[in-house]
Amino acid sequence: MVGYAKRHLAQRPDGTIDDSPWRYSLMNWGHDPAKSR
Repeated sequence: MVGYAKRHLAQRPDGTIDDSPWRYSLMNWGHDPAKSR
């Protein structure tokens, strides 16, 4: 899980992430990157 989140966080897309598939994929694992801003 930690490896997945770390790898996925490194692939953050440019621009807004609020409705991105990238964010929703991480939220499925219990991590909301929008809240850590």
